[in-house]
Amino acid sequence: MSSQNIIKRVFEPTAMVGQVSARKYGTTGSFFPIGNVLKLELTHAESEETQPNMTRRGGGAYASLRRVTAAQIEMQLVDSNVTNVARACQAAVHGVESGTVTAEQHTVQLGGKLRTAHMDITNVRVYKGNAPGTATVTDEEHLAVDKGDLITLANSDVTNVVVKTGANLGAATVLTAAGNYTVVNGGSQIQVAATAPDVTNGQAFWVSYQHPTGDLVAAAGNYEVDTASVYVYPEAAGLAEDDTVFLAYDYGSYAVIEALTAEAAELELMFEGLNETGTKKPSVVDIWRVSQGVASSIALLAEKGFSTLPVKGTLVEDPTKTGEDTSKFYRVRKA
Repeated sequence: MSSQNIIKRVFEPTAMVGQVSARKYGTTGSFFPIGNVLKLELTHAESEETQPNMTRRGGGAYASLRRVTAAQIEMQLVDSNVTNVARACQAAVHGVESGTVTAEQHTVQLGGKLRTAHMDITNVRVYKGNAPGTATVTDEEHLAVDKGDLITLANSDVTNVVVKTGANLGAATVLTAAGNYTVVNGGSQIQVAATAPDVTNGQAFWVSYQHPTGDLVAAAGNYEVDTASVYVYPEAAGLAEDDTVFLAYDYGSYAVIEALTAEAAELELMFEGLNETGTKKPSVVDIWRVSQGVASSIALLAEKGFSTLPVKGTLVEDPTKTGEDTSKFYRVRKA
């Protein structure tokens, strides 16, 4: 079909689906999808000034002057990814890589939560009294070790493990971990591989390592671990009100979104739409410059249903778009 026939086409009932992508305004790099969008709507606001008709009975308008005062966009986003949330709350973003905390100090309040400095915490240990330290164990002996054995160490949370094996300590040689053994169960045991190539059944292991020291509080009957906190039971057996405790734990990587700390995002948007009815032809809408506002609401909890990010923005004139009949705001292309 020729372009002239497309321009003259009358039949075109429309029900659009498609993908919305964005890039920072003023850049020339790739566009990135923003996810599923339930609503994408352009709106126009205008002012009107009319001149009354005074030439005849009955009045009426003799002339009308209309001017567009604003063009706006409204979107309903369903993917609360880091980029969408950050734009929706004008936030600065930075990442925190996974790591380990060894002695994070807190004061106990029975029935309360100790909020940890990091989230996604695992392998949590609680020590009371003095801060935990580190002790070194050298050549802890384990006799008659066979392939596939699970060796229980005298301490837990061990690090810097070195294993030597042989008929006696004087003749023992360092055993490479790869393919031969792994440290498991919170650093309290060594699992010997069933097919360990460098292990001879019946010989001894001598294990050297470091481990934390301190008055370790058992979890049972005292506390439970949540995503970013440790909840101390009101009737904790091993903890008392105002006890000083130190937390040790591992944490995964995560993103930090600091709300209302950045300027409004200016974006260039591209909508690649496909009509599900009528002609079933594609339409592409290029929106040159959008100043995105903050979300009117950010749902954190809801009784039922999915959360959405409702956002609005203003189409700002793009001075780089020049030429006769060239829009500085947006264009629509239809096949």
